[in-house]
Amino acid sequence: MDRNDKKTTFIILCVCIIVIGAIIYYLCTKDEASGIEFLEEEENVTQENVLIEEETNSVSENNDEVTVYITGAVNSPGVYTLPQGSRIADAVAQAQGLRDDADAEEINLAYVMEDGMHIKFPTKEEKQNNDANQQSYISSKSVVSESSSEKNTIEKININSATKEQLETLSGIGASTAEKIIQYRKENGNFKNVEDIKNVSGIGENKYNKIKDKICVK
Repeated sequence: MDRNDKKTTFIILCVCIIVIGAIIYYLCTKDEASGIEFLEEEENVTQENVLIEEETNSVSENNDEVTVYITGAVNSPGVYTLPQGSRIADAVAQAQGLRDDADAEEINLAYVMEDGMHIKFPTKEEKQNNDANQQSYISSKSVVSESSSEKNTIEKININSATKEQLETLSGIGASTAEKIIQYRKENGNFKNVEDIKNVSGIGENKYNKIKDKICVK
């Protein structure tokens, strides 16, 4: 083999080594990038799971509490959050008790409160002025004080037209579930009857039993 042939062979060998090295480098870099992408994707999934868990815990906590608005002849009117099953007397205690001019006999202090309720304690003077028309002092989604001539009345929420805020006044219905109800209406049309609300994710038999007497379809 002459000198030129040896030179050509050497050049070809060098080119082959460079090409093979480039291929190996490309494959190693690709595997590393794929590994990083996989780790990022796995991290994103983990974060999504954490967010879902936090939302679930938040809804669960909301189901264990009621928020009421107490006004009128109390020492510290305002909005208070109490454990589920609390009575009006518990809300009065949170509001620093009744004033001396409050008419304590107008409202049943043993009544178990519902989420979103507005409780107003009249003064003795207001009680006298309103005796003629038997005005109720508990309002919002239900009216629970009654005169001797009339029974309790309930203002039901139309689940086919209720806003998110109105739906959230229902016991056990938080912001997330209210949005699901509205989304269900958009995708499936109006509810045909109140039992159809159980088709919404997150509303089981127990939660339905708590709200069935407070909702309607029109």
